[in-house]
Amino acid sequence: MEPKILNGLEPKIIWELFEEISRIPRESKKEEKIRAWVKAWANKHKVPIKEDEVGNILLTKEASRGCEHYPGVILQAHLDMVAQKEPSCDHDFDNDPIPLKIVDDYVTAEGTTLGADNGIGIAMCLAAMIDPYLENGPIEVLLTVDEETGLTGAFGLEFSFINHKLLLNLDSENEGEITISSAGGGDTEIILPVTWHHKSYYGFNLTVNGLTGGHSGVDIHKDRFNAIKILIEGLINIRQQVDFHICSINGGSAHNAIPREASCDFLVDDKEITKGVLEEWNGQIKTYRKSEPKLEVKLSEASLETCMSSQSSSAIITLLYEIPHGPLSFSKEIPDLVETSNNLAKVKTTATQIEVVASTRSSVNEELNRVRSELKELGERVGGNVSQGSAYPGWQPELDSPFLKLVQQEYTREYNKEVKLMAIHAGLETGLFKGINPELQLVSIGPEIKDPHSPQERVYIKSVDLIWRIVKAVLAKLDQL
Repeated sequence: MEPKILNGLEPKIIWELFEEISRIPRESKKEEKIRAWVKAWANKHKVPIKEDEVGNILLTKEASRGCEHYPGVILQAHLDMVAQKEPSCDHDFDNDPIPLKIVDDYVTAEGTTLGADNGIGIAMCLAAMIDPYLENGPIEVLLTVDEETGLTGAFGLEFSFINHKLLLNLDSENEGEITISSAGGGDTEIILPVTWHHKSYYGFNLTVNGLTGGHSGVDIHKDRFNAIKILIEGLINIRQQVDFHICSINGGSAHNAIPREASCDFLVDDKEITKGVLEEWNGQIKTYRKSEPKLEVKLSEASLETCMSSQSSSAIITLLYEIPHGPLSFSKEIPDLVETSNNLAKVKTTATQIEVVASTRSSVNEELNRVRSELKELGERVGGNVSQGSAYPGWQPELDSPFLKLVQQEYTREYNKEVKLMAIHAGLETGLFKGINPELQLVSIGPEIKDPHSPQERVYIKSVDLIWRIVKAVLAKLDQL
């Protein structure tokens, strides 16, 4: 039996479940093992369970004695997690348990994302199914698949799969805040076909790493750099001085994470000029280290012969330079809230093409469509094949919702401080749920999670206890609605 890292943490029921969940691989689009584990767990605890065609799971619990007249409620979380790790980490997300550890007042992981987003939410949902002391009306637990990379579960959810009209989403990440609105978004994939040549030039590799990264929604406005953008800046400096051909270029790993590393293999006709240009440029970007103190830029010689044509090299440089990254506009109504943003998320070289992914978010549908249209035009202008999946809608606030008022009341009572109602610049499944059933009353809460979608992800231990107390209090007071 594996040793338990989180022994002694309270609430015990939540941390024990989270530690079990953390042993199960659940990278986005690879949720088979966690789905199988949930089904086995439900059977063990005699919890009714069903599954839909896309893999979403629904658990049900009858009302506790005396609460049969309470309105039903849905507790909701997503099964998948973002799989990010440090370059030196050999963790296998397909097979290895998350290496949990406790540091000061936080639970975190050794070299990888923690998966508190949304593993803590899963744990709270399951705890509600088996806690014998819970005072509750009818409960449905909805566990969706592939939230992080495509909202696949939410997109595929059928109206008839869920029954209740109140939904408490457990995927927020700030203590003292209730999320009542979120941004919509959509991805753009650009495929650039390339032609290859042989050249007897000097080979180099340029690598950028050590950046903070983070969530491409909630962290996009922070003073964090994009490794792909820094890499392109260096390559442009080289291209201006020598004959330059890309051999391969790669960076980023997830559509919803700010890229922390990027690298390029390339050929040039003059070795010494290249070294001199990079040395001078490296000195110029020292100011970047005020925001990114662990930034590393390394130029090394490499044995290379096959490279892209000048046209292909120029096309990818132009594309990656012109794709915007960061906030594009801010809300005029809510101070400091990003309204529209774009994340230059990934670039990958294969034997026949270069694949580029950008992720756009906006709380204004017209702006979301405009930016995605501009990305499509840019991709086609440089000779790329552009594909754009369906955008997901934003979630608009409903300040007069009785369910929101109840959650706010119980949150304030447990927190004993002012509780903020927040709109976030990130995608939540709630917008899609509202589209499925306009009668749903939606609220989102969650524990304090720092640096989600990065290996620095950590969850504040005391915050988990707070949110669990709030969940129990809300369930016990639903007869007020």
